[in-house]
Amino acid sequence: MPNDIGIEPPVPIDPLVPTIFHEPWWLSAATGGRAEVVEVREGGRTVGRLPFVKETRFGLHRSNMPTLTHFLGPGINDGSGSEPNRFVKRQAITRELIRKLPPFSSFRQKLHRDMKDVLAFQAEDFDVTVQFTFEIHPAAHDVIWKAMRDKTRNVIRRAQESYRVSNTMDPESFLRFYAANLGAKGEDANIDLATCGEVATQALDRGRGHFWVAKGKSGDPKAAIFCVWDARLCYYMLSTRSADSSNGAIPLLIWHAMKSAASMGLVFDFDGVANAGSILLYAGFGGTVSPRYIVMKSSPFYKALRKIRRVNPELSNRFL
Repeated sequence: MPNDIGIEPPVPIDPLVPTIFHEPWWLSAATGGRAEVVEVREGGRTVGRLPFVKETRFGLHRSNMPTLTHFLGPGINDGSGSEPNRFVKRQAITRELIRKLPPFSSFRQKLHRDMKDVLAFQAEDFDVTVQFTFEIHPAAHDVIWKAMRDKTRNVIRRAQESYRVSNTMDPESFLRFYAANLGAKGEDANIDLATCGEVATQALDRGRGHFWVAKGKSGDPKAAIFCVWDARLCYYMLSTRSADSSNGAIPLLIWHAMKSAASMGLVFDFDGVANAGSILLYAGFGGTVSPRYIVMKSSPFYKALRKIRRVNPELSNRFL
């Protein structure tokens, strides 16, 4: 059944397609149709899939995360059986997927939450780092509300007095608003806005994404966020606000998105902690900290270019 804003809950999860970011339509929209995949088959069926996108510049092949694609990594069907046997099977499938990848000068992926360890990647000489995110697990709205910090609740209460939250925003309007807010600060977008528009359109068409917008008394947008979801998680993707908006506008919209996620029985994922400011903001919503692993592997030549970049960015930008 639809939730309180008319959104249909998503379908059950396929272990080979563990997130929305693994779905073929998402990868096609986010990469302009350039996404590829390696597979492992066993007994006539696919048991492992690893999507990636390859870019080539000046003879250097590299793979990084596509636009708006927050997580990737292997999708694995490890079958049934004891956990020790399934662990061994997951390791074997992951290592075979890695070995099926084409040669790269540089490869980097941020792994989805089901990747509880990265031992297979380490065994294949990948470097590993970790980024933490906050998760809000589904519960009754009043339970989630009470779990927040008093300061966060007060900020949201004040924002409710100034803004009306609407769901009527399309991708083109959001991106115009996003670009205008950046321009007002003298900044440029660090993501491909055209690709963002295509991804957002595809998500909305499939009932897998939503905009929330805070409108002032005049009816003009003052802040907006965009979220998408799959069978288990709702992901906080993009946000923007005008210079004349209050600092409570975004928390107000996040609160609405969190309630929607809870109504669908989904975990709300803040998608990573980037700085001290985001730690304070996200912690205020009462979430739990969860790790997301990042795996990387580069050739010696590519590593040398990265060192040069630290000294002479203009020269190495031609290659990296």
